[in-house]
Amino acid sequence: MTTDSETLHCPTHGESQATYICEHLADNAAQRWHCDYPSQDNPSPDAWCDRCNAEFLKQGAWNEANQGRINIKLFCLSCYERRKGESISYMDAASGKQWEAFVSGCCEELTKKNEHLWQRLSLTSYKRWDWSQDTAELVFSNDDVPGVIARIAFVGSFSTKSETWLWAWANFNLVEAIREPAIAVRDYGEQKDFLPLTIPKWSATQEDGWHMAAVAARILGAEGAYRTPSDYGFTFMVLHDVRTV
Repeated sequence: MTTDSETLHCPTHGESQATYICEHLADNAAQRWHCDYPSQDNPSPDAWCDRCNAEFLKQGAWNEANQGRINIKLFCLSCYERRKGESISYMDAASGKQWEAFVSGCCEELTKKNEHLWQRLSLTSYKRWDWSQDTAELVFSNDDVPGVIARIAFVGSFSTKSETWLWAWANFNLVEAIREPAIAVRDYGEQKDFLPLTIPKWSATQEDGWHMAAVAARILGAEGAYRTPSDYGFTFMVLHDVRTV
């Protein structure tokens, strides 16, 4: 539906990439969205609801035979992300209970993993930490002398400005090697219908960041998780192969 590099001027967000969503999602975002996952070339793929998807499936694509059966609305990237984030409330009661139990179990596991790591390696004794996307490593050091090194994969980030969570798999400012492991978390969410794992960006709290890190630690088989601050929020990552130097 959207043509390549199409743009629009949003009254709220200014010049932006344009995308289309069906009128039903525009009216009520809290329902299932049928769309591709975002990519670097297309961060806001066109989306439609269950009702419109029935028309899509009749042809297997949008074409002259069925495009007249869908009414579309034009959105900017920021408005699209906000609306897509609202769909997180679509999860039904049964899936919601399963999700809460799953998160609770993951958090208990992560607490034990982190306690073990901190005690075994005395991580609180280090004055400095540094991570590098290029090496995919987190280094704890004292006076420029490395003491502990961990292999890392980013889980996502929490913005204190917008109070939103952004999954690493949807953050194309990251290098592929440090972003790609989180795709397995998204795939798990797809299998279990756990919407918080499959929606790229949604309203959140710092506590949600730890919850997502705990979930990722279980799915990715990590030894622990870590959070680092920035000027705009916090970055969450999982730790593998944690070792002294």
